[in-house]
Amino acid sequence: MNRATGVIASKARSMLGSQLHVSEYEELLHKRNVAEIAGYLKNSTAYATALKDVRENYIHRGQLEDILKKETFRKMMTLYRYSDASQQVYYKLHLQKIEIDLILSRIRALISQSFDSTIPDLPLFLNPYICYDLKKLGVVKTFDELLDVIEKTSYYKVLIHYRVKKGKEKEIVYAKIEHQLLKKYFEESFRIIDKTLRGESRKQCYELLASQVELDNISKIYRLKKYFDVDENVIRKSLFPVSYRIRKAAWEELIQCSLPQFIEKVKTGPYHLPLENSEDLYIEYFIEKYMYKLAKKNVYFAQDAPTVYSSYLILIQTELNNIFSIIEGVRYEAISEDVEQLLVY
Repeated sequence: MNRATGVIASKARSMLGSQLHVSEYEELLHKRNVAEIAGYLKNSTAYATALKDVRENYIHRGQLEDILKKETFRKMMTLYRYSDASQQVYYKLHLQKIEIDLILSRIRALISQSFDSTIPDLPLFLNPYICYDLKKLGVVKTFDELLDVIEKTSYYKVLIHYRVKKGKEKEIVYAKIEHQLLKKYFEESFRIIDKTLRGESRKQCYELLASQVELDNISKIYRLKKYFDVDENVIRKSLFPVSYRIRKAAWEELIQCSLPQFIEKVKTGPYHLPLENSEDLYIEYFIEKYMYKLAKKNVYFAQDAPTVYSSYLILIQTELNNIFSIIEGVRYEAISEDVEQLLVY
């Protein structure tokens, strides 16, 4: 084990020990408002340092979420600074995914014409680390303005094909843009893994990414079958062409079968997702649970820095999503038991 691996693995395992425990989630689930959630995180959890200057009785949801995002990014950078220089192109892939998510968020705002809270919701602390200006992105109100912001990035070549004129934003083909941006990201990620990593590191990072892609494909098939009456070719074209644990013939079976058959095949397939054919099935929960378990195993047992790093990012993002789910539950006065069923830990 080289120095980078030793330091990154040691720090990741140490920080993992400070993640929220079941008892802390139970406490958070019984808070009645954002102030109480902020107060508990500040006074009773490892988020104390991040929230030390917060006056919890005056904080609103957006401010709390921004602080938590910054803390998650700080944890990521704590590991990144110890990375091997020859592998840093791999470590930066996470930033590319953030860039894509922010572009897609702005496109959704263009379609809905909901601009009021856009700039406050943007993680402006990321501006020094990404390839376009976040402040400029936050004031984009037309597709041409979006193209101007990303003109000098690789995303421009993807989005230029889907340009719409001012006033025609509702005609933006969001699903195709999302698919092409993510396809670009996945292809680049697999290429970098193959070119940059070696041995067990390459194998495990490939497994982590390929599992994410295949599970995303499973989720897409389920949603298209359940909520949309689409042709099999539409489903086929919406998937990313990866066959890691699921062979090509098995993908065809999943595409062509009925929804009940699909659920049974996923249950008995290589990922063994324990799905039930119910109206309120939330397949993303089972997918996140699978990736969480895989990532946690990797953090404790992997012997290479890139695998530990990528796995740890999954764990801290999952915790962030859990907290956001609790905050949303309070916002909409949801029953705590219902919110609890969404949490992954």
